[in-house]
Amino acid sequence: MADRIVLPTHILNLMTLLEEAGEEVYLVGGSLRDALLGIPPHDFDLATSALPEHTVRIFADYRVIETGLKHGTLTVIAEGEPVEITTFRIDGSYHDGRHPDGVTFTDKITEDLSRRDFTVNAMAYHPRKGLCDPFGGREDLERGILRAVREPSLRFSEDALRIMRAFRFSAQLGFSIEPATLLGIAETREGLARIAAERIASEFLRLLCSPGVEQALRGMIEYGVLPYVTGDYRPSDAILSVIGKSRPEEAERLGLFFAEAEPEEAAKFAHALRLSNKQIAALRAVCRSAGLSVHTEADARRLIADCGVYAPFGVRVSVLLGHSPVEAIGWVEDNRAPCTLADLALGGRELISAGIEPRRVGRTLEYLLKEVLKEPEQNEREALLSLALAYNNRT
Repeated sequence: MADRIVLPTHILNLMTLLEEAGEEVYLVGGSLRDALLGIPPHDFDLATSALPEHTVRIFADYRVIETGLKHGTLTVIAEGEPVEITTFRIDGSYHDGRHPDGVTFTDKITEDLSRRDFTVNAMAYHPRKGLCDPFGGREDLERGILRAVREPSLRFSEDALRIMRAFRFSAQLGFSIEPATLLGIAETREGLARIAAERIASEFLRLLCSPGVEQALRGMIEYGVLPYVTGDYRPSDAILSVIGKSRPEEAERLGLFFAEAEPEEAAKFAHALRLSNKQIAALRAVCRSAGLSVHTEADARRLIADCGVYAPFGVRVSVLLGHSPVEAIGWVEDNRAPCTLADLALGGRELISAGIEPRRVGRTLEYLLKEVLKEPEQNEREALLSLALAYNNRT
């Protein structure tokens, strides 16, 4: 665990400007947590005693975005990087289960840290003053434990999305959630019904693509959280046991998670989560291919024809679920044979020129693709034309 945190020059410069103006300032949030874990931080957040209006004046020479000024937050662009700077604050009541009704600004960093979700996120750092850690976050980092700050039920009642964040952090960091925090989750999980589907989906997708996904999903099932995400769909133990072995790519893990649902049923859940059309198309494709058996190169070409760019995700899911041999992955990923109508060596206009009725062109092209999937070497203009004419003479 790192003892001294090396901060980028632009962050140190921002901190210096605040201190020269007579204010306190600390590094806070996920960047501090990651730095202590030895993970290179990316997005830096600062907390300061400066009131928002004073912060704006201090950074008059910078581009400033007034992100959430009434809650004390603004974004300063320093060397092209956005840095959130928030005034020390105490949150009021959370009647909507998401936002505080109001905030009270304070000059004490410890009061600001007390409103945060988990102890590992409730620390502050200053290059000269060192680490401010009133709730034992560093010890929890060392022990690999996720623990709510003070009273868990209160933390989750304030914002039920913190329940999803708990399981997401557990999956990302490989941390266990301590018992009192799990009890608080169970007591307040109904609050997730008031959270926007997009916010839940964002956390869930990040969880799915994390190393500890199996542990997190099993916890969500055990403590009654999963129904607030995927309704009455629950993956079997077989899926839970292999999902962590899949590649941490959204299309693959989302498709594997829903592999036991019918593609249209999976799409229904995806719509409920407000996923994008592209995400839903990927989900449908991977679900379709998850139960297929790919035992020959011809099978692989048929899968590619059906799933297009999502075929590599689908075949890996099929292999993980035991429907296809591991060689199938290579057959799909190394395939250079034609797999779609666009890959055929002739098109509809050529068929019409050869005397085939326009109303029969679509059906003929589908027939030619099936033949080429079986024997890719037939994908030559003269061979396809001969096949097309013979097909139309028979039907």
